[in-house]
Amino acid sequence: MSGLKMMSANNIIKEVDDNRFEFDNLEATIGISMKGDNIPGLKGQLRMQNDSVIWISLSLKIGIEVARVMITDDTIKFVNRNTRTYIDESLEIINNALPVEASLQFFQDLLVGNLSNINNDERYKVTIEDGKYRLGNDSTELISNNIWVTPNSFKISRYNIKENYGNNVIELQYGEFQEVGGKLMPSKINLELSFGEKMSLEINYSDIKSGEKLNFPFNISKKYDKTYLW
Repeated sequence: MSGLKMMSANNIIKEVDDNRFEFDNLEATIGISMKGDNIPGLKGQLRMQNDSVIWISLSLKIGIEVARVMITDDTIKFVNRNTRTYIDESLEIINNALPVEASLQFFQDLLVGNLSNINNDERYKVTIEDGKYRLGNDSTELISNNIWVTPNSFKISRYNIKENYGNNVIELQYGEFQEVGGKLMPSKINLELSFGEKMSLEINYSDIKSGEKLNFPFNISKKYDKTYLW
């Protein structure tokens, strides 16, 4: 977009907040593909209740469930049906690995393309890059954020979180927005994680529904062994 009008960081953040994707309950069919040789694609269901829970069931293409995930305001649970193991950890442990303050709200925002962990009083420099507003923040000693915002819709198209004194990076790209309940939500997310090793995956949503009452079944077999994130 040529001739894009410059705006202040606070005004851009306000517009992004005004265009947040809001929901009470959300359900979608998901497809996940990872880069790499001989890595099978997965399909499944995503269910979320705002400020309460994230629930994901993942299956092979032939329909056999291989994993189930549930995140609440203080815990993350994961069942691996292939290895017959499970994880039941406090969310605090993730803060030791990610260059962000991990929370239920952060993960819900990440999954629907909302702005998270950003305050208006932080010092952001605004530039225009490839027809989008780019907000860059290098004011903190540990973490820097870069956010690309699409004009008119004021939706986030790209979000980069990096440790300034380490190699940990989270890179998100959002695309193929569609209207759900009067608000725009991305139906495609590209996620790249660099924590010593790099991991790239693509998430696609379909059959997105908002407002319906949902359940979040999560049982752990007594025959499964407990394991740990790290």
